[in-house]
Amino acid sequence: MKKNLLVACLAAVTALGLVGCGGAAPVLEDKENTWHIHGTNLLADGTTANGWNGKSNELYEATKMKAASIDDVKKINAELGDKLSKKNVKYLYTVDITLGVNDAGYTKNCIKADGKLYSANGSYSFKPVKCSYDAAEEVYAEQQWIPDPRTAHTESLTPATLFIPQWSETPDANGFSWASDIMCTGGAGLYTVVVAQYTEVSAAGVPGYGLGLVLKEAKTSTVGDYTEVTKFVADDHTFGIVGGFAASNWGAAGNDVAMTKQADGSYQGEVTLAVGDTFKVRADNDWTYNWAASTGVEGVFTVADGNMVAAVAGTYVVTVSNFSMIGDSATVTAALKA
Repeated sequence: MKKNLLVACLAAVTALGLVGCGGAAPVLEDKENTWHIHGTNLLADGTTANGWNGKSNELYEATKMKAASIDDVKKINAELGDKLSKKNVKYLYTVDITLGVNDAGYTKNCIKADGKLYSANGSYSFKPVKCSYDAAEEVYAEQQWIPDPRTAHTESLTPATLFIPQWSETPDANGFSWASDIMCTGGAGLYTVVVAQYTEVSAAGVPGYGLGLVLKEAKTSTVGDYTEVTKFVADDHTFGIVGGFAASNWGAAGNDVAMTKQADGSYQGEVTLAVGDTFKVRADNDWTYNWAASTGVEGVFTVADGNMVAAVAGTYVVTVSNFSMIGDSATVTAALKA
């Protein structure tokens, strides 16, 4: 009797001890979907096998993320783990990737911790994605990109290393829109990506996902450093009409035909053209910034080789407006003066 009582007491003490210490945090796995990492040149070994589209099943397998627990994340980064422990996390995944090493062949913009806008090689960009898998057909199907402006509003859990643009249907003041990509801002290196889906429903202003990026090993960039982007401010420039017409001869005849600022913020000028004269708009009597209409207007002008071509002789009223954030595009219109 005493022996049984002692065993019972020991069992109770052991149970209390387990409750007091707490068991291991559970792995938060999505049983219905597989999670992957997409981008350019992302595999941990630095190979160029990964990409955005056209993946084979072998590549889906190679880019699978691993389901994790909060404790697993704490081992990766204690501060990030503590952040997640205060949230209602439904699913949690990690993967190691290499960023900023192999040339992606394009650039992307980001805002770094200093609040300034920078451009960097596209190999610093990536996105996690949830996929379904049809075992019978042996086919992966992408279900949801993270972030997504409509279904996967996502917050950066490590803002010092990971920039997630604020989503908008049209480009914001920095040129970011729903089509923009997240970017690593921590420099080239081997990183651990941590992605969490919360139990809260994702909505504008209410993130349903969290994304973190933890540096494991710094690497030497072979694609160049981040370059600060100079924003285009129209008031800092002058504008003129330049072209093949006699008064200009593509700028060789003197200053461009001057344009003046209008009440709506656009710039406007008049130029007399003959049939077949070419023309466009540029800033500061220089070719750093130059623009033409994207399409012609029937019976007024056509567009060829990036220039506008007068279809009839007369005086044209040319307007330029809606400059992009970095000045690489603008809206140009031309109409015959009444």
